[in-house]
Amino acid sequence: MAKLSDRLMAIYRLIPNGARVADIGTDHAAIPIALLETAKSPFIIASDVRKGPLFSAQEQIELADLDNPQQIELRLGSGLSVLQEDDDIDTIVMAGMGGELIAKLIEKIPTFLADSLLILQANNEEGMVREVIIQQKRTITDEKIIQEGRHFYEIIVSCAAGKPKTLTNRQMKFGPFLLEQNSDVFRLKWQKKRKHLANIKKILEESKQQGSLRYDSLQEEIKEIDEVLM
Repeated sequence: MAKLSDRLMAIYRLIPNGARVADIGTDHAAIPIALLETAKSPFIIASDVRKGPLFSAQEQIELADLDNPQQIELRLGSGLSVLQEDDDIDTIVMAGMGGELIAKLIEKIPTFLADSLLILQANNEEGMVREVIIQQKRTITDEKIIQEGRHFYEIIVSCAAGKPKTLTNRQMKFGPFLLEQNSDVFRLKWQKKRKHLANIKKILEESKQQGSLRYDSLQEEIKEIDEVLM
């Protein structure tokens, strides 16, 4: 199997064997290629809203010299609009996008995809993604956190089965599974975030803004991080 980054490998491992997959906003078709190379999936749709990334994906598929490259379909279009009911997709990957965009796509998920497994990796606003998952009466079934260099990536898995659980504000922000796992990577992410916030707080103090709403908000956020890291 071609080498995947830690982020993409974590996503790959979360995809069930035999799944029919849609990789929305595909990253050079890296995950679709890996799925075919390992016979983990019989059919994958790889899409992007721009022609350039799809051209790159096609090049990578050709370079991979797959036995059955026709099992990867490349589609040009926005979000989930590229999918049709007779595709029989049961697993949707949305990775490397902003959290706000992923949240909007979940809100507009077509009825024929309502039971699909969602594997989501937002580059920001993960709390917004969790909030929309719960609003759509879906369940978060797993979470992972990955570090690549200076960057931290949270991966959220959601299904429509089971009784949806409500989340506290803290679980929404930090992730219910990530809080429970309390991994070294999770702790490092929030230690770095706390340091960043403390630096901003210091700047506000130096400019005599201790009474501002921004200052109060920073204090509350730092306090919450401290409680999580205890």
